[in-house]
Amino acid sequence: MLLVIAMADAYGAGFEFTENEYIKENHCLTKYHQICLDKKSTGCYTDDTQMSIAIAELMVNESGPWNANLVAEYFLKAFKRDPRQSYSEEFYNFLLNTETSNEFIENIYADSIRNGSAMRSVPLGLIKDKTEMLEKARIQASVTHDSYEGIVASQAVALAVYYFVNQLGKKEGLFDYVCQQTNEIFQRDKTSRTECNAIETIDAVLTVLSQSDSLTEVLDKSVNLGGDTDSVACIACGIAFFSDEYVKNLPDFLERDIENGPYGKDYLIKLSENLSSL
Repeated sequence: MLLVIAMADAYGAGFEFTENEYIKENHCLTKYHQICLDKKSTGCYTDDTQMSIAIAELMVNESGPWNANLVAEYFLKAFKRDPRQSYSEEFYNFLLNTETSNEFIENIYADSIRNGSAMRSVPLGLIKDKTEMLEKARIQASVTHDSYEGIVASQAVALAVYYFVNQLGKKEGLFDYVCQQTNEIFQRDKTSRTECNAIETIDAVLTVLSQSDSLTEVLDKSVNLGGDTDSVACIACGIAFFSDEYVKNLPDFLERDIENGPYGKDYLIKLSENLSSL
């Protein structure tokens, strides 16, 4: 699961907020493209995956209740050992200059309605108890996105995974399930570019999931929407991974050429195995 998230993230990042013409000319699903916001080589994932790793590690290592300080501790740990410039400039500098979880909580601007809380929520859908899952989705969102939009988007992503993991229905029922469970009216026919807005990102994710029958289609449509392509791609592919109704046919180059440093492909596979064993 984490490897799929990373591959979709790394591919989508090459088109993040690029012009539509650039997407038309270069989006061909045959190779990774350079990430505009990072100096790393092609095939490297972004903050979306790094923060998903932090959530996954938190789930594996901490079986008890969560709180804001604990979540912040794992966010800092993931960043400090492997700094990536793909965060927003403001948050990147904040992470660079923050040393403890207490300092993190005291100084963070946590009223954001952007999509950072949603992009890291896919692993949460593996929590067996739905009440616990929704509460942990709320807690992790509130650390950086303590707004209605940030919290409901985090819960929507977790609920989508939960729906497929627990085989609650077919993919055509996913949209209604997420809307009913969150008491939010999302869209599933989005055609405009995706901004870094929490609700708009969920609209995009539900749109590409409802219009696709394979992981390749999910990735393709996520990029073609434009805007925040990596966040939509990694969330949507991460959710679709858990449903047999989506053909698992991602191009071979995605796994072949994805980064494999200390926290690359092999680490992602091992962490996913540890997460599944829970």
